Amino acid sequence: MPYVPLKYLSQSALDSLGNDISSNRERYISGDFSDLAKENGWEIKSNTVNVDLDALNELNGTKSTAEADIRNSLIVYKSLQGMTPALAREERLWVRLTHVECLQYSRARWIKNVNDEALDNTVKKHFFARGRTGVRDDNAISRLWWNMHVATIANPESPENALQLILKTADIRQAIVERPNIASRKHLAQAIVRAMDAIPWLTSSEVIFREFMKEMNRDAGGILFEAISASEADCILRKYSSRVKFNLENSEK
Repeated sequence: MPYVPLKYLSQSALDSLGNDISSNRERYISGDFSDLAKENGWEIKSNTVNVDLDALNELNGTKSTAEADIRNSLIVYKSLQGMTPALAREERLWVRLTHVECLQYSRARWIKNVNDEALDNTVKKHFFARGRTGVRDDNAISRLWWNMHVATIANPESPENALQLILKTADIRQAIVERPNIASRKHLAQAIVRAMDAIPWLTSSEVIFREFMKEMNRDAGGILFEAISASEADCILRKYSSRVKFNLENSEK
């Protein structure tokens, strides 16, 4: 199937879905929204973004591993032609995807052994996209797009390699994707990813990477990475890595 215009919801359709989560529990657990999708406000076509629906059908939500998130992030990013960061903050398009085109994936990935109020809370978090953090970190589909978007910033030449590093642990994603002061600073994000690639020890445990980020946050606030060369930035981050290693080794004595 060729690319087709991406569809999104009207605000009234979005509001109605948000108000009817409890009454739609069976739809989320085992049904679908195909009847509602025929109503007005469910099929507004985008003039700028096209989607490969066949590719989206390849999403697999049965596993919650880093490897699965990497594969699914690549699928979503490549499937949405013309998507921009500005458009990717629009809740209505992601809610359409989680309820229609990507319902099976979203259900398999996030609705597991939950019911009643727990189900309602899970749906609010992963089937909707409330606010900046909800769009970037929680919605079942949008979070995958943002993973890859940040990876393309962190390593334009090899974004897939950056994606593997960024999604290696939840701590790493949180430190890079979920912190706008890093994700929005291209040169700093690139330096961090280069450090992770060049110094495997940094990501050998969540504790080590957490300490590395603490060291960097404590010392790098006054450094304008945009004004220094990549080699200078790499030297600075190697210094932080060495300092962390020294501190951890001495704390064990």
